[in-house]
Amino acid sequence: MAGKAGLERAHAPGLLVGSAIFFVLGVYGLVFSALYDTGLIPLIVLSVLFLITGVGVLLGRRFGLWLTLLLFPLGIVEIIATLLYSVTLSGWYSTNTVAAFNASLISYAVGLIISLLLVLDKRSQLK
Repeated sequence: MAGKAGLERAHAPGLLVGSAIFFVLGVYGLVFSALYDTGLIPLIVLSVLFLITGVGVLLGRRFGLWLTLLLFPLGIVEIIATLLYSVTLSGWYSTNTVAAFNASLISYAVGLIISLLLVLDKRSQLK
């Protein structure tokens, strides 16, 4: 059936892992903004777009690639600005909470880079 084939998920492991990373990044941003400051509209928008990107990559759609390419520089700028502000304000390891936050930002950056590379590697499989 043609309608069912349109909703099939990607079968490439790289796309599945990339999609999972985008889901985690989106949920992380939404949870962070819900816990600390709901006025972080750019973070909320970026997080929702990461979730949409995850769905696009999971379903093997070309818009997942375009959103990945669009969101990567925005995510990197967000991470650098937040990490710079955090380190300037309270240092790398002033408390365990600050250290955990800084480590989560570095993990966020690593996940973003890995997901970009995985999606770019499998871009020919996106329809």
